[in-house]
Amino acid sequence: MNAGPEMNTALQAIPSQDEWAFPWNLSEWFGPAELCRWIIEEVETLDWSNPEVVEFLRTHPSYQPKMWLCLMTYAYATAIYESEEIVRRCYSEETFRLLCGGRPPENATWIRRFRRENRGLLKWCLIRLFRRAMKTRLEEPFLPAGLKRRLLDAALMRLNVARQIDSGELGL
Repeated sequence: MNAGPEMNTALQAIPSQDEWAFPWNLSEWFGPAELCRWIIEEVETLDWSNPEVVEFLRTHPSYQPKMWLCLMTYAYATAIYESEEIVRRCYSEETFRLLCGGRPPENATWIRRFRRENRGLLKWCLIRLFRRAMKTRLEEPFLPAGLKRRLLDAALMRLNVARQIDSGELGL
């Protein structure tokens, strides 16, 4: 029996790390409208009918966690990390204005506070968005285990970059 290269023709090659390269700015792969749609769909899968959440939102009507999650997930997915820059873009860019519902944050302090208090949710949203982007990009319904870890690392890196940039701005 010949053990030449033609033996494994039915097997798919394992992607190299370069094929799994993930851009800092997802808008290099997908348009803003598609990214926003995906983010909103993922945020809507959270349990917004939880009695504690409903009561909290009832007593704090100006607090808009869906908007904050969508806005910050989009910003971090498109390589916008500085809180002041996110606020500026809420005034200057249509996509950011749409995500904040025409009610931009008053200042960067709101963004830093939301990120600090909701780091887990932001990480979850970023991972879900990144998984969706890679599945679409690779045209595969399932992702290899090694790639899942890279997506988690990409989400954590973005959150850490944002925190570090803001810490540097504040002189901390």
